[in-house]
Amino acid sequence: MTFDPFGDFETAGYLQNSLQLKDPTEVKESEHLSFESSIEDALVYLAEKQPIDYKAVLKVHEILFSGFYHWAGKDRNELVPHLAVFKGSRDDPRTTVFEHPNSIKMSVDYALKLAADKAYFRDRPGRVMGQLAFAHPFLDGNRRTILIVFMELCYRAKFALDWSKTNKDDYLRALSDEIREPRGAYLDNYLKPFVVEISSRNEWPATIGGIKGLDGLDKEGITYESLDDPEVQQIYNTYRGQYPDPPTPESGD
Repeated sequence: MTFDPFGDFETAGYLQNSLQLKDPTEVKESEHLSFESSIEDALVYLAEKQPIDYKAVLKVHEILFSGFYHWAGKDRNELVPHLAVFKGSRDDPRTTVFEHPNSIKMSVDYALKLAADKAYFRDRPGRVMGQLAFAHPFLDGNRRTILIVFMELCYRAKFALDWSKTNKDDYLRALSDEIREPRGAYLDNYLKPFVVEISSRNEWPATIGGIKGLDGLDKEGITYESLDDPEVQQIYNTYRGQYPDPPTPESGD
């Protein structure tokens, strides 16, 4: 089923894109063109932003995708606060549950707090990335927005990741496990071998352009459900009951 949270795919195209495109390949190409043409502007904005906060994350998304989506820079809580978002069927225990719309900002703020502890961040890069990915702030463009923010956070903590040596499938598998079980350190274990010394920001556009699979639609396998559904509410209650208190740098979790 086409990801259609606005309910107007047939008349407005995929997520009300500016060209009213419906074909997935055409959407992917045009969306990624908007992204690639705006990377340097986003990097310049982040380099000058002190500190990086939630509004900065929203602004990065706006810079990257406003050429294709009129709603770029607005989060799910503003656009579709009534919808829950999953990757996979809600009945599958392996399904990835993304953050409740009204807690998106809290999740991103928490990730930024973790990243502010530079020693902790260098030791637990997957914890920060997993928290940002779990927040899933936007209807589309999450992976690319989060990647650029994450690279700037790494730079400020004086390290980088050699993304050229990562494997998309292995990375996404570790990321999904991280979101489902954040105390398992799945993404830390995957990413830590790729931690390298800090790299120049001038190299970043080429680095980003060389990451395989980055131009894919974010919504593959995504499903959405009404938050009024009692079963959906129970999913969130169960998840929050399992992880009521996020681990902190001080606790070592």
